[in-house]
Amino acid sequence: MRIKQLVLLLLCTAFTPLTFAQLLDKTLVNQNNAINAPGGTIEKSLLQQIGTGQGADNIPGSSIYLIKRDPARSIRRGRQLFQRKFSMTEGLGPRVNASSSGDVTAMRALGAGLTDSCAACHGRPRGAAGFGGDVATRPDSRDAPHLFGLGLVEQLGDEMTSELRATRANAIDEAMNGIPGQIFIEEDFEAGSGEFQFVEDPFGTNQPAYSSGQLISDSGDIRAVTTLGGIDNLSITEMSGGWQTSFTLTQAAEVTFDFDFRVIQTSEYESDEISSAIIAIDGQETVLATLRGNGNGGGDMSTGIQTTTLTRNLSAGHHTVVLGGFNNKKTANDEITFISYGRATVSIPGQGPGTVIKNLLAKGVGFGTITAFSDGSLDTSDVQGVNEDLRIRPFFAQGGTVTIREFAIGAFKDEMGLQAVDPILCAVTDSNNPQALVSPAGFHFDPDQDTFERPPTCGISDDPDGDGKTNEIDAALIDHLEFYLLNYFKPGQYRLTSRSQFGYELMETIGCTGCHVEQLTINADRRVADVETQYDPFNAVFNDLFATASTRFIAVDDGDTYPLLLPKEEPFVVKNFFSDLKRHDLGPAFHEREYDGTLVTHFMTEPLWGVGSSSPYGHDGRSINLDQVIRRHGGEAAQSRNAYVALSDDEQAQLREFLQTLVLFPPDDTASNLNPGNPGTNNPQDPAEHGSINLGALFQIPDEGSE
Repeated sequence: MRIKQLVLLLLCTAFTPLTFAQLLDKTLVNQNNAINAPGGTIEKSLLQQIGTGQGADNIPGSSIYLIKRDPARSIRRGRQLFQRKFSMTEGLGPRVNASSSGDVTAMRALGAGLTDSCAACHGRPRGAAGFGGDVATRPDSRDAPHLFGLGLVEQLGDEMTSELRATRANAIDEAMNGIPGQIFIEEDFEAGSGEFQFVEDPFGTNQPAYSSGQLISDSGDIRAVTTLGGIDNLSITEMSGGWQTSFTLTQAAEVTFDFDFRVIQTSEYESDEISSAIIAIDGQETVLATLRGNGNGGGDMSTGIQTTTLTRNLSAGHHTVVLGGFNNKKTANDEITFISYGRATVSIPGQGPGTVIKNLLAKGVGFGTITAFSDGSLDTSDVQGVNEDLRIRPFFAQGGTVTIREFAIGAFKDEMGLQAVDPILCAVTDSNNPQALVSPAGFHFDPDQDTFERPPTCGISDDPDGDGKTNEIDAALIDHLEFYLLNYFKPGQYRLTSRSQFGYELMETIGCTGCHVEQLTINADRRVADVETQYDPFNAVFNDLFATASTRFIAVDDGDTYPLLLPKEEPFVVKNFFSDLKRHDLGPAFHEREYDGTLVTHFMTEPLWGVGSSSPYGHDGRSINLDQVIRRHGGEAAQSRNAYVALSDDEQAQLREFLQTLVLFPPDDTASNLNPGNPGTNNPQDPAEHGSINLGALFQIPDEGSE
């Protein structure tokens, strides 16, 4: 078994140059062997990139084999495909048909641009999977967004969908079958105090010497008793004690508290001295009964045993309960209070079938409510920011596509006239026998839950665009491209100052982060690596940025020469994201015309990471700077927009300064722990000198050669 560990690789001085700009195929353009520009071309031909096809994890040279055993190489190969300049010989064009004619209201691809490389639309900053393109798929144009962090976006959308649908399924089940009761605490103290523990001074007092707890037999029953006062003839005020326990709710609920109690006050108390039974739920106290001394020296006073039921609406999470008592004052050793509890039950009562209304929450983001009825039907009229199927579609401004794989296949067809033959999506979308499958990058396609976009062709001998070329984009190439974009670097953060940090605080204050949510957490990250890019003028060469790569895979020895390197699927906090992946109406200035004259009014909250590097702004590129795109907000964001306008000029500038720290970067020009370069070099054109995020240092299979 062979595996390179990152900690060892960081000591290496040799590296494979990266290539991120639009790239030529060296096997096609180096006929005189004159090229001498490391990293300036693709080393492999398209057939060599296909290798042995899609294959399997035991077929060397196949896409699945490389994804599972040499993931950094697969990412790199996907990058080379993204930058590759395709030719007519390889099937480039036509965009839709030879005359580019038809009905653009039905075939939006007529407005797409014919280009020979993914990087032609997604190529800024230099060589990144960034932004920069513009298409006429709508009459007022659409800008091509950057693709940094695309895999994180896909995963967030998928996990949020699962959360929303789990809530829907729970609502249907409860509406049809009723809600069974749930008991959290049931204690009669016959076998001890159970989960209850005695605590002194739970109600803000500070007299522990005059508070004690015991389990005492009373007429054959065991009671949990709090004893207050007594001991000496000193005048003592403010004494309390009680029996405390806790429980946890997985979701908000109305909780019932059933218990019996009794307060006994000895006869020596005076009229200014009181004793009370108190229950505290999460610190909120309720007085159950109070006795006041009469000072007549008669018999002890008692409330008798009383049964009480309380209900409280509690949120999901951890909750505490104290069954206790309080004595405001005692002046003699025979002034003693006894507060006892004989049983205690904390439960959620059950209910029969009927209408159930649930809040739709996903990673803390609210999507309205859903109502389920006893016959299993649903009312989705109060669902907000997502389709009725509750599927988050995180790609395209209007929220139109679910997965990276669909996005890539569609772009090849619409922007380059290249038809991909993908057995995975073809099987998933088969109208006669749809199958649930998992892509090599780990996305679970379930046709019972979702409708996915069918590839332009499902036969390797088909030629739907009539250009004489078949099987133009092999499934292996789609595998590598999907895996590359799943693992693509997230945006970085430039220098934070006290001014820009205050700018972030202003964003919170005026309500921007209500929709532009700063961070969301992925529960099970499918990536195999992460790159953190930060302001670091000491180690940087270009742009004062330095990147730190870390692996997120585990090695599994299955007997092959090269082990399986599988994602750990651990949680990952996506910081500086600033989106809720929810659709909103931002008012007429953001509405979009369609060719048929209709308007699109709702758009996904654009993640703000990278916003400091990606002007102009808006899905149509109409806003020339950050100030103007903020002022363009209306509709649901009108209140925050007005609050921004009301800030002083300097406060507005500080807010924008924070946004300008959220940057994109050119990966092949950004020094990293994989290739730190030489800060202060006099030869910054040499990749060895300026540094790069060199995934080649993580390649596992030397026989595959250069990419």
